[in-house]
Amino acid sequence: MRFRPVVIRLSAIAAGCFFLLGHPSAAWIERFYTNGAYAAWEHVAVAIDSAVPWSLGDLAVLLGVAFVIWRLLRRDWLGALAILACYAVWFQVSWGWNYDRAPIEARVRYDGARVDNATIDALRVRAIAEMNRLAAPAHARRTFDDATLARAWLPVVRAGGDTWNPRPNAPKPTLADPFMAATGTSGYINPFTLNVHLASDLLWFERPFSLAHEWSHDAGYAREDEANYLAILACTRARDPVLQYSGWLELFLYLPPLPHYARATFVPLVWHDFAALRKRNAERINARLANLSWRTYNVYLKSNRIASGIENYNEVTRLYLGIELDRSGLPIAAQP
Repeated sequence: MRFRPVVIRLSAIAAGCFFLLGHPSAAWIERFYTNGAYAAWEHVAVAIDSAVPWSLGDLAVLLGVAFVIWRLLRRDWLGALAILACYAVWFQVSWGWNYDRAPIEARVRYDGARVDNATIDALRVRAIAEMNRLAAPAHARRTFDDATLARAWLPVVRAGGDTWNPRPNAPKPTLADPFMAATGTSGYINPFTLNVHLASDLLWFERPFSLAHEWSHDAGYAREDEANYLAILACTRARDPVLQYSGWLELFLYLPPLPHYARATFVPLVWHDFAALRKRNAERINARLANLSWRTYNVYLKSNRIASGIENYNEVTRLYLGIELDRSGLPIAAQP
């Protein structure tokens, strides 16, 4: 191998290590990345994505895999590492640096003392009442308009700290859909192109929350508890009963469960939806593959400084109870 190609490969590997291991300050990320360069990139990426009917993210991943295999077949181990390093840089610059953003509690009024067993029990009672109230009108429609969800969602992400208007993008089919169904993954965004993908086996009442969750990731909220929180607020503050039902049901599922619920606790339609969830999961999820997938994702989250790993999803209860809301149901900004 000639000297110049070796230098190029080593430089790429060094850059990949630097971008993966280096962590900019939260203040720099907030001002210059999430509310700066990333905001501009998100608009460009969504505009490009909207122009094609298929997932550019799938193409990016397939090309990366093909190039790595090509270099390995040629016994160019250094070249394969260099390609992986380039993708590491792409990941961080395109989206990954949002993990270094300060938690949402730093930007809104948050009081951890508001979170205790009594407030959790009260929230559970309210969630059950809302689900029972909304079940009939939600089941009567079962569909929703993305634009209606977007109008409820945008003020929420801006109240959480975005100083720009993220562009909601329509979910695209993905080659990863069989894997998503087998592992119980409801959706994800491709960090290289910001494509939004939802599992094809989502039930109608799961879809609004899942879409708002992935939009929140796209808006620069990388933490799972924050994406859950923003999605729940967006759904529950909307006027559409399908969106509201989706938000309250998902919030209920994230609350610490009671050992037993009497049959009279929920109306028959809610019990029907719980049964539909169990049936879908029993038919589609591969337990071994799901366990491996979530263990891997747990390591991934911890490597990106989310100390609780996959338990971060469940921390939405803490945010929902601890963050103070205004009369319109939006988080109140913290005092500077």
